[in-house]
Amino acid sequence: MKRILFLFISVLVVGTSCAQKGKVTAASAFIDNGDLNAAEARINDALEHDKTKEWPRTYVVAAKLATEQFKKGKGEEKIIDAADYYFKAAEFDQKGDARGRGIGRAEKEIKVALTFFMPELQNAGIEAFNNEDYEMAMKMFERVIDLNKLPLYKADNMPADSVFIYYTGLAASRSKNWSKAEDFFNQAVDLTYAEGDAILLLHEVYAESGDSAKMADNLKRGFELFPEDDRILTTLINYYLQTEQHEEALNYLNSAIEGDPTNYSFYNARGVLFDLSKEYEKAAAEYKKAIELNPKYFEPTLNLGVIYYNRGAEEMNVANDMRDNRAYEIARKKAEDTFRQALPYMEKAHELRADDVMVLETLKNLYYRFDMNDKYNETDEKLKGL
Repeated sequence: MKRILFLFISVLVVGTSCAQKGKVTAASAFIDNGDLNAAEARINDALEHDKTKEWPRTYVVAAKLATEQFKKGKGEEKIIDAADYYFKAAEFDQKGDARGRGIGRAEKEIKVALTFFMPELQNAGIEAFNNEDYEMAMKMFERVIDLNKLPLYKADNMPADSVFIYYTGLAASRSKNWSKAEDFFNQAVDLTYAEGDAILLLHEVYAESGDSAKMADNLKRGFELFPEDDRILTTLINYYLQTEQHEEALNYLNSAIEGDPTNYSFYNARGVLFDLSKEYEKAAAEYKKAIELNPKYFEPTLNLGVIYYNRGAEEMNVANDMRDNRAYEIARKKAEDTFRQALPYMEKAHELRADDVMVLETLKNLYYRFDMNDKYNETDEKLKGL
């Protein structure tokens, strides 16, 4: 009698298990027939029941349902839910049953399902990115990357998905998630994807997040990896200029000019360095070289005018302190000659950038000094009109 009762209980347990798994099969059939509500009712029950809540196929079918709901406009979160169900399916497939049996049994089914799902997820992420929903795009792209890392793909030796790694960083940056942006841009740099773009975007992340301590190392790494990218070198030099690390900047500038002796911006930058160090003769020579290479280059043109104007002002101050009339006249004439050297550069700077107030103010003072009344009045009118 006891043996018969035990047999009856065993049959009952097996029957219950089959019934629950039957709900998963039914849910799959309802999805195929387009009855998503009926499918959802059955799959929700299977996700909670002890007999099916750790069965990989439950999550494969749940993922297919969430994908169909996404396609029917039930919300972008549904495609994320679908991805997360695939993670759970793979997790339980690697775990096996309570005794550790059946590991990998659902691998083929999961891989086939993912073959159809991945383009859906990728396209959803791209659409979110194009619609400037960067946070959502970031979540989707992250799941693309992580799904490709599942153990079931290990034997396939799949390369890192560099495109989605880069765009995850870009989406994270645009949604101001600086830590994730840093992580994914660093991965992109390690994969040499997007080359200098990834380095410069990482520089922006550090600038926006206030993490200036990492700026120099990132740019130096970029210069070593991509020495032909002038943007990286220019950004590195500007960083050293802004942080008043003049010696480091000069070293990189000298290296840059050796590699590209026709790059006028490098000569201007070297001129600025000498200017800041009060080596004005060297600065003037660098500015003149920059202008020689690019006659329409505003910055060195203005900087040359400023050098001569400031020197003239200093010389005039020295003259005014002199008590001997003859010495005063000699010093005054020297100062006037220096001011005259500033004039053509300031006029050229005005020609290149007509609404620059500093240039106009300096020109106005020079015209007044040299009794150039018509030009003085003309410049004064321009200033009033700004």
